[in-house]
Amino acid sequence: MRLKNLQIMSTVLILSGCLSIASAQNGDDKPLSVLPRQFTATAFGQAGAAAGRSFGLDIYITGWTTNQQVQDYISVLKEKGPDGLVSAMEKTSDVGRLSPTGFVGSGFRFARYRPTADGGLHVVMVTNRPMSFGEMYRGGRSTDYQFGIVALNVDKNGKGTGQLAPVCKIKFNKKNELEIENFGQKPFRLANVYLRK
Repeated sequence: MRLKNLQIMSTVLILSGCLSIASAQNGDDKPLSVLPRQFTATAFGQAGAAAGRSFGLDIYITGWTTNQQVQDYISVLKEKGPDGLVSAMEKTSDVGRLSPTGFVGSGFRFARYRPTADGGLHVVMVTNRPMSFGEMYRGGRSTDYQFGIVALNVDKNGKGTGQLAPVCKIKFNKKNELEIENFGQKPFRLANVYLRK
């Protein structure tokens, strides 16, 4: 299933050379893009075994991916494919962490934002997802889906919605277009997103 309606990785955001300090303000009088930041959300399953289930989620952002890193990632993805991008991400430091409430969670290696018209932010986070020994040993199709993606759309007060696609494939297609493919189920819908003070 392709994620055409998943607003988590617009080409403009990924390929953009612009990463300016956003002017969106919130209760602590700092632009929303000033780090570190912590958001809390509730994730709702939309299909399959996850349908109707929900859980809390904490999202910590400690750094933004630079314009140069974005260009480097794009070059690696074009030249070496998803495996090369995983290797490149493994050589970088975490820029945040995604944690289901009560769990340690996992770090992510890519975080970008762009200001929105209402004074808020559209934020995209990507990681080379951890795989269990059992998943790797079985070698099923899921091992080709090496990334997890989170998107947040928050207003000037840090409140909003988002999506979580935990098992994705990222690649360039034959038309040289960036393509994101989800493994088996719809992304989780993120509701009640808010900025922790």
